[in-house]
This record gives sequence, C-alpha cells and structure tokens, in this order.
Amino acid sequence: MSLTVLTALSSPLVLTAAALGTLDGCGRLVVNMPRVLELQYAYAKRIMSKGSQQTGASDPVGFLREQVMESDKYRYNVLKLFVKYDTDNDGKLTKEQLKAALKEFPALDKLCGTESTESVYTALDTDADGMIDYNEFLSLSAGDLRLSTADALLESAKVGYVSDSYEECKTLTAEYAKTFYLATLAMEDAKAKATWAIYAWCRRVDEIVDGDTAAQTPEEMQEMLDEWMERLDRMWAGRSRKGLDQYDIAFVDMLQQFPGSDIEPYRDMVKGMMMDIPDKVVYKTWDDLYLYCYRVASTVGLMTLPVMGTADGVTLEEARDPAVSLGIALQITNILRDVGEDARDRDRIYLPVEDLERFGVTEEYILKTAKEGGEVSEGYRELMKFEIDRAMAYYDQAEKGIPMLSPGAQLPVGLAAELYKEILGQIVENGYDNFNKRAFVSKERKLLSLPALWLKTVTGGWGKE
Repeated sequence: MSLTVLTALSSPLVLTAAALGTLDGCGRLVVNMPRVLELQYAYAKRIMSKGSQQTGASDPVGFLREQVMESDKYRYNVLKLFVKYDTDNDGKLTKEQLKAALKEFPALDKLCGTESTESVYTALDTDADGMIDYNEFLSLSAGDLRLSTADALLESAKVGYVSDSYEECKTLTAEYAKTFYLATLAMEDAKAKATWAIYAWCRRVDEIVDGDTAAQTPEEMQEMLDEWMERLDRMWAGRSRKGLDQYDIAFVDMLQQFPGSDIEPYRDMVKGMMMDIPDKVVYKTWDDLYLYCYRVASTVGLMTLPVMGTADGVTLEEARDPAVSLGIALQITNILRDVGEDARDRDRIYLPVEDLERFGVTEEYILKTAKEGGEVSEGYRELMKFEIDRAMAYYDQAEKGIPMLSPGAQLPVGLAAELYKEILGQIVENGYDNFNKRAFVSKERKLLSLPALWLKTVTGGWGKE
C-alpha cells in the first residue's frame, strides 16, 4: 500500500466518518443507526417532501414568489433561463417557453404541471397580452423591486447567459483540440473566447460527417449540412434564436463583438465537409487536395483573422495569404498524423494519387499496413519526407505573416504553428510509421517551448531566416 493511500486513510475526515458511519462509493457518509430509527427517518423525510410538493401545487404563484424573493442571485439565475428560452429575443415568453424554463430550475420544476403552469402564467400576464415579459415576472416575484434594479438584473442575466455559453465552447475546445486550446491561453480574454466560439462551430459541423453521431447515409449528411448552412445564414442575419443552442449563442455574440467577420469562409468550410460525404474519398492531384485543405482548414485562419487583428498599417487583406498558408500547413499535418487512423477506421486515404504513384506506394499497401501492421516500406518513407517538406514550405510562408498580426495575436498563432510542426518532427522520430504510432507532442514538451517562442515574439523574430 502506498504512502499516499495510507495518508488518505488516516485523514481526520475519514476517521471521523468511520466513527459515525461508513462512506459509500461516492464518498458520502451513510449513518449507522438502528433499523427502526432508519425507517422512521425515511418516513419523516417522505412526509416533509410531500408537504413541500403540496405547497407548490396548491399555491404555485405564492411558491414562485417565495422562491424567487430569496435573493438577487436567485432572480438572476431564473432570469438566465428566461433569456435562454426567449428564442425570439423580444423580451417575452410564451406559456410553453415559461414551462421549459421552470422545468430546468430545480426549485421551480414542481410548477410544471398543467394547472400550476396555467396559474403562474395567468398571474404573470398582468397586461393580458398572452405573453410574459421580464418586468411582469420581476414585479410579481420581487414586489417593490425598482425598475432600474429589474433592468440591471435582466442585463446581468443576459451577460451571464452569454458568458456561460462561452464556457461551453471553452470546454469543447479544451477536450477536442488540446494543442489549439493551449495556444488560445496566450490570447487576450476577448479574443480567446471568440476563438473558442469559432472552434465550437467548426467542430460541430465536422461532427456531422466524421463524428460519433454522424449521419448514417450520404443523403442524411447532405441534408444536415444544408440545414447547417441555413442555420449559419440565420445567425449571420441576426434573426430569431429559435433552434439555436448555447454554442450558437456564443457564436452570435462573437459576430457582434468582431463585426469585420466574413461569412464566406464559414460557407466554404461547409462545402469542404460536403467533399467528405462520398464513401470513397479520392484526391487525384495536389490541386484537388489543396482545395479540400483550404475549405476545411485555411478557412479557420480567415475566420479568426478579424478576431486576431492586424499590426498597425497592415490590412486584413494583406494578412490573408499567410493565414491561408498556415491552414494548409496545419491540415497537411493532420492528414499525415492520421494516415493510419483514417485508413483503418474509415478506409480513407487523403494523400494525392499522383504522389502515391510517384513513390510507388499503392492504396492497397496503405490499407493493409494500417489494419494489419507491418514494416514501413522505403517508398512510403520517401513519400512521407516529400509530404513533410511540402507542409514545412507552407509553414515558412505562414511564419512571414505572423508579424502582420496584432502584437497580442502573434504568440498564440506562432505557438500553434510551432507545436504542429513538432508533430511532423515526431513522425520523423517514429521512423515515418504513422500507421501504428500516433505522433503527438507531450504536454511537458509543449510547455517547454513557450519561453523560446515568447522571446521570438518580443524580439520580432518571426518571419526571419
């Protein structure tokens, strides 16, 4: 038994718990008591619970008033739900929207019965227009709450809901794009949040084609991507929030915070996902693969460029080509890293046919080696060297554009580029075996690279030989 375990078992909390009862598998204390007392305790608990439920059911309006008058914090949390379900963004809720909001809040979910909801709805709809606005809700639940305070609470709730939405995007980014997420931590707060929202949008459109819950047939994928495109147009136009989720709320706010954004890169990405729909994906030439890389990766650079901003005297248009080059480099890196996984799990080979033929590598060899293992052939090693050199050329072009970015954006973009280049280096270290060895950069190695990249940034070293 390790010292750590001994220390944990001898802690005051555990020893005290042992005297009173036992700890269950979740670490909760189970009290030791005679069986008769245990039964009496359970019976009393049921009676108390039933009484509480009856109170809410018999006087739902009074129950609502009692719950929400507890504190501004309570009102704030309920208002965040109102903001969430106000999908028309007009400051009003329908009966069904009210019911959905109450159902999501633990202390108010007992008001979700048909009769209770009707009572609350009738009481709140003081102007009898068939809709409930926020001030009607607050005037009933908070009594003499001043209008200025109500407005402040509502505004705070709106900000809080958007903030929660960005946190969801942050969590998604941290879970699925660890290297990319680390780069965002070097950004200013507003830019990092906007970047998480963009990543969440990109990740979810990718899930339609390649995710665990991806559509099952090409027809279904096409239909879902068409719907995604329509959803994008609706968000861009700032129309109704109906059908939008919390990730979308952050995305819409990002568009408002950075008005220089262009919709075309987003549309191009959806078109790139459509290129992934056929069961057999074949890119005959580098030009074919370049278009795919542009649509699914370079577009991300163009999406984030208005967020990153440019250095003084540099226009977004001037910074565009290096941003495109970085996307191409990153996507080539992804393709090379995932050769084995794509062939093994999806029967897909993204490498251009003309490159395979140039080095005497067949599709059959890649599929068989990925699924059954085996030695990496000399021709395949030469193919990988060729593809890595191509990626590095695009990284060089991209690096020249880093000084064009705003000072606060140079380190995170440079960090992303350098960390992805490390993946290529790892492929080389693995003997070009990307069939059975996944190339990745350890967290320690990532952190160790930060000081040198920071120094390169502050000394203006990007883009220089």
